[in-house]
Amino acid sequence: MTIQEYFGPWQQVINLQEADSLIQRLCMLAHRDNLIICPQIKDIFKAFHLCPLSSLRVVIIGQDPYPTLSGCGTTTSIPVATGIAFANRPSTPSSSFSPSLSVLSDSVIDFTVPHGIINFDPSLEKWEEQGVLLLNSALSCIAGQPGSHSLLWRPFISSLLTSLSRHTVGIVYVLMGSQAQSFRHCINEQSNHVLCTKHPAWYARNHSRMPSSIWHDINSILIGLNGYGIQWYSEQ
Repeated sequence: MTIQEYFGPWQQVINLQEADSLIQRLCMLAHRDNLIICPQIKDIFKAFHLCPLSSLRVVIIGQDPYPTLSGCGTTTSIPVATGIAFANRPSTPSSSFSPSLSVLSDSVIDFTVPHGIINFDPSLEKWEEQGVLLLNSALSCIAGQPGSHSLLWRPFISSLLTSLSRHTVGIVYVLMGSQAQSFRHCINEQSNHVLCTKHPAWYARNHSRMPSSIWHDINSILIGLNGYGIQWYSEQ
């Protein structure tokens, strides 16, 4: 598959030459310095592949991919990061969610209203399929070194948000944490919406619950625009 085929319509807002150059640089660094890149290099742009540009309704920006490995210390150690911001692998039990994902999964459930048994997809692919693009401010990092690629990705993310927010209208941008919020100036707010909140990791560190209001606010905007919101979880 060519890079044009992989990104499809996203190439209208993504600098493919820059994307390819970044991947080549990461491959070179990983090989030369024997580094593990999080997520796996093949998954770095996975969020774009799963969320069609034509379906885009929400862009959520976090900070870094998880810098940890699963099966750490074995020959099968692989990055916990999947290429979708905040996500874990589909088979991950709720008791083993990464701290940020655990905060998110608790937050989307509004305990002030009755509900049945909750089904929450840790891969967050169901969000992506509904038009929620889940990105980090940096799309990669070195295993064990959070923030190691922040400067590397900043021009790409800046260019993407500038181009995307001019190309599309009525998109809800959710900036989680100060690093994500530093990109706010790149977003065209005249024809899009911007919401800001603390990063889920902040709530995890402070042992507090992230308010559910952010998810209600997103859906309130979306319902006002086209009559329906995002289904954040399912019930039995």
